[in-house]
Amino acid sequence: MIFWEKVLLKYPTKLQASEEDTEYLPIVFSKWFVAYNQGERVIFAQLHDDCVWSVPPSKTWTNYDTSKDISPETLTDLVPYFHQVTNFDLYMGRAKYNNKDVIWTPIHQWKYRNNRTVHFNETLTEGTNSELSSDKDSEKSNPDKDTAQVKDLLRQAETTVTSAIQKLSS
Repeated sequence: MIFWEKVLLKYPTKLQASEEDTEYLPIVFSKWFVAYNQGERVIFAQLHDDCVWSVPPSKTWTNYDTSKDISPETLTDLVPYFHQVTNFDLYMGRAKYNNKDVIWTPIHQWKYRNNRTVHFNETLTEGTNSELSSDKDSEKSNPDKDTAQVKDLLRQAETTVTSAIQKLSS
């Protein structure tokens, strides 16, 4: 049994999470719960197979087993392409990529505000986050170019449909 599961069993009574609780929860934690521990309201979260905890309003996270603090850098490094975004908010998942607003989603993807997937200048299998792919690869995944191509295809389809309707009407 992994350590996270042991902690789940140790605290069978889970509290209803408040909106304030979620404000202290980094987006990298997909499994978490709130419980009382020694009279304090504590947030417990799964980090790999381990359990970490924090007592709001502190945003310090501590490993339950080793009592060592978890650095914010350790948490942000869990987010793919973190080094390619700016103004990253670990608690809201918001950032900027190429001066556009993006967000880290609960399904573990970066998305633009229009819900389109962000295509970074590299893939995770090509190397570390600090390496960039060639300019040729970045042209392939240019969101502005993709948007222009889609708009052009929609215009062509509209013209074709309008022409077909006119031919059928006459």
